[in-house]
Amino acid sequence: MKTEAQKEHRWLQRLVGDWIAEGEASMGPDQPVQKWEIPERVSSVGEVWVQCVTQGDMPGCGPSTTVMTLGYDPARKHFVGPSSAR
Repeated sequence: MKTEAQKEHRWLQRLVGDWIAEGEASMGPDQPVQKWEIPERVSSVGEVWVQCVTQGDMPGCGPSTTVMTLGYDPARKHFVGPSSAR
């Protein structure tokens, strides 16, 4: 079934490009917060999906790859997308 692109799908296309993801991680109650930065690439998958791929070192975990696919479900009226990490 073909999904007609909605305004929400077009909004997702604004995410396409190369980004730097930033965050903080708490490794435990007695540990200082660790800040991290990881490059992320967001690509179009047709008109209604985008795929985000992040690769880099996560504090306390080492090398990590995260892949997330985002879309919009007009029937449920919200953004949807499973993600996976290795």
